[in-house]
Amino acid sequence: MSRSKHTDPRAIRSARRVHAPEAGRGVGDLSGRRRSGELRKQAGVAAQEPERLASQEPERLALGDSERLAAGTPKREPPFLPRLRVIVRPPRKGFHHPAGKRDIAAMLQAVGPAPCYDLCSVELGRSPAEGAVPPLVFGRYQAPGRIVLVEQPLPPWRLPALLASAAARRLRRAGAVVTRLPAAGATIVNWPPGTLRRFMLEEILLHELGHHVLQHEKGKRPERIARTRDHEAFARRFARQLRAALRRRGDA
Repeated sequence: MSRSKHTDPRAIRSARRVHAPEAGRGVGDLSGRRRSGELRKQAGVAAQEPERLASQEPERLALGDSERLAAGTPKREPPFLPRLRVIVRPPRKGFHHPAGKRDIAAMLQAVGPAPCYDLCSVELGRSPAEGAVPPLVFGRYQAPGRIVLVEQPLPPWRLPALLASAAARRLRRAGAVVTRLPAAGATIVNWPPGTLRRFMLEEILLHELGHHVLQHEKGKRPERIARTRDHEAFARRFARQLRAALRRRGDA
């Protein structure tokens, strides 16, 4: 059965596109090499001698994969460097971006090229709501290929309402100290150093990346390709699995 670059698995295709985004589809195609050999044979051009090949490609022929493994030198893949824009919009007074540009780049590098395939930008933006303490909005995904991480108030937060139990449990799991004040109808949320940054990277960024993966697999259409609850369920499952994988590798 013939194969083409269109049918490559996502992991192979994304890594190739990341390392050589401008390369044509025919680069490295084995069928092209076979056609070239057939044309040379028909034209009567003699095949190159092994010694000549060795002189032209000394590294590849002198130390192949089997010899490299036997010599104890593992084959190293080139490091993944995310080729996307990280846009930083200055936060308003009293707000900040818990995770910076370098934090986002490091997380995406740890994630690898497959989930980031065709991701165009990550934006550190402002909250869509005005006021000293906006609603709990941490991030959003805008198809195709744009993730926005929203500015957050400087801790501690005084929320003018009792936080829902599910939301409180989620923040506590991330390391926040949540204090409900029923008499005052308010909630105090404090973040120990480093906890809000990790929450934005490991919970919010990976969750929005899950939205991108689902959307991209269905053709990168700007409209949602699944019901909201299905989209959210996929993003939660994706973030949970990827977070567990990163922790097993020691990257999170």
